[in-house]
Amino acid sequence: MNIGDALEKLTVNKEIINEYYKGESANAEFLVKSTDVFTEDVVRYFNSEIHSGKSLGFLKTEDDFKIRPAELTVLTGVSGHGKSMFLSQIILSLMKQDTKCLIASLEMRPVLTLARMVQQTLKSSEPTDDYVIKFCNRAKEKLYLYDQTGSTTSEDMIATLYWGKHVLGVEVFVIDSLMKMSDISEDNYDRQKLFIDRLATCCRDLQVHIFLVAHTRKMADEHVVPDATHILGSSHIRNLCDNIICVFRNKKKEYDIEHGDKTEEELKGLPDCVVYLQKQRNYPVEGKWSFWFDKKSLSYKESPNAR
Repeated sequence: MNIGDALEKLTVNKEIINEYYKGESANAEFLVKSTDVFTEDVVRYFNSEIHSGKSLGFLKTEDDFKIRPAELTVLTGVSGHGKSMFLSQIILSLMKQDTKCLIASLEMRPVLTLARMVQQTLKSSEPTDDYVIKFCNRAKEKLYLYDQTGSTTSEDMIATLYWGKHVLGVEVFVIDSLMKMSDISEDNYDRQKLFIDRLATCCRDLQVHIFLVAHTRKMADEHVVPDATHILGSSHIRNLCDNIICVFRNKKKEYDIEHGDKTEEELKGLPDCVVYLQKQRNYPVEGKWSFWFDKKSLSYKESPNAR
């Protein structure tokens, strides 16, 4: 099997997705129920659900955050600060936890998404053809790619969620990014609200987790950490989601090293990136985690000396 055939097996067919969604949405209904119906669910929530979820793949995040079903997480930050790179590493960790994932990366061709994941897995930028083929074959039961670079419609994306869950068994989705929905303009706040609300509803109805990448405005001072209010678009993006995670690259450290103000060894103890947990609706923890970036493997490390 060549690389092209391996990649084809990871690709989702758009026409089949849309046909399935039309039939699926026609059967949707809403029911009003009394409290006793939920008794067992509430007991289960306190006994296990509140502590459940998948790991982000880092030891330092274990007690603070889990990837729980029925939740929508907005991953935000200034353009170029490593949001997609961070998500790629999370997806690789989820695959190791036998979790099926689907990536809709509208800002990057599927082949580049996979190339990055190969490099993160191998810890090298020079894989052999044999390694690439083996990676794609191992991933074909756990990873699917939405093959639409540039833009798509919100309807197609919602359809992909239903198809991915019911036909492929996907548990975690990545939509990168919000502003690549061709029918949702940057200043159309009503359509943004509708789409975010539909994503949140899909999370609950399908019992899946969705990571939605949403850029922040470019800050006047690039050394200032953006918060949820800086997310481009409607305030409903931050209000309707369950979690907000902000990836912030330490540009000050990079500047000082590049201009010779400090050596890399002198600044070794300073993180290359800080990830901020700025909102967590269903768990009472917010905070931040420091990471160091390894350029060779395109991977985030939990300490400067970590392998």
